[in-house]
Amino acid sequence: MITFETLEPVTDGIFQIAWESTLKCNFDCAYCGDGHDNSQSHPSLKDSLKTVDFIFDYVDTIMSTKTDQYREANLNIQGGESIFHPNIVEILEYINSKKSQYSWTMRVALITNGSCSTAKWIKIVQYIDYATMSFHASSHTKFHLMFKYNCLYLKSVGKNFQINVMMDPNYWDRCVRLVDWANQRTFTVHKRQIDHHWFDTRFNYTDQQAEYITGKKPSTTTEKIKAVFTGGFNLDATGRACCGGKTLCSNSCDTTTYVKGNNFKGWHCSVDRFFLYIRQTTGEVFTNKDCRMNFDGQVGPIGNLKNTQAILEKIKKGTDTIVCKKSKCWCGLCAPKAATKELFDEINRKYAKTVN
Repeated sequence: MITFETLEPVTDGIFQIAWESTLKCNFDCAYCGDGHDNSQSHPSLKDSLKTVDFIFDYVDTIMSTKTDQYREANLNIQGGESIFHPNIVEILEYINSKKSQYSWTMRVALITNGSCSTAKWIKIVQYIDYATMSFHASSHTKFHLMFKYNCLYLKSVGKNFQINVMMDPNYWDRCVRLVDWANQRTFTVHKRQIDHHWFDTRFNYTDQQAEYITGKKPSTTTEKIKAVFTGGFNLDATGRACCGGKTLCSNSCDTTTYVKGNNFKGWHCSVDRFFLYIRQTTGEVFTNKDCRMNFDGQVGPIGNLKNTQAILEKIKKGTDTIVCKKSKCWCGLCAPKAATKELFDEINRKYAKTVN
């Protein structure tokens, strides 16, 4: 149960773009859902570069509404598997050629499973500012060695990165060993709980596993009773940490890295002012990967890559604050939000020049 009325990041108000550049992947993780589809072809280089142009135009419009200290954006290129795209190097070269044309800062990041040959990895890394290395324990052990080597290479060339270990209860020991390996090298590592629907019990955790991830023991009798009948603890039902490990602030002062309660239905939220999500293979454009609330108060896309001008015209005119209709908040948890419009307007003053 939520016991606070506002939630926002302590320091980080950077605009995050998640570009699903391809759906093809060399892994087949059971918890991935619609995050990969190897029956799809890789998008063409021509279409990919058009999307890059749209991203810069969209972000430029958003930045015109931001206060000076929040005129920064991160372009997170993901998949499927981002580095599996045959034109990934050319795409990264093009992005970097555009960055200097704007008065705001664009950083380029990859979200990747890190399964890449040394030669290709060296070419890729020169064009990125940051990497999120996502460890999937169910993959073949040869990829675990490749993952570690590529993390070590990032460190050797001074690139910033974080490791997200997808804490799969079915491969628990592998996950823990990777966390230990990262900690021994003082790498930034986040233990990510598996997001899943309540009826899928494959990724529920034992009480010891839940405590390892959250740092807290499952406390309520209801949680313990549910665990008996579902074969473990569904952490989605009790709370969540930010995907990027950000420290969050509730009620303007109480800080935490794990939010108890992640149901903000009816809350006013700025997810559209801090996120953009693009599915290259379908052409759909959303405010956020998991939330997907649109400007019409519904769950759905804000437009399509076939008509990017319509999207740009819409946001230039200004949009109303989104009121959440979702029962779970996953990606988008860190977007400033409040239980009432009045409280939302109050906390949003530091981020936006104007409030609609």
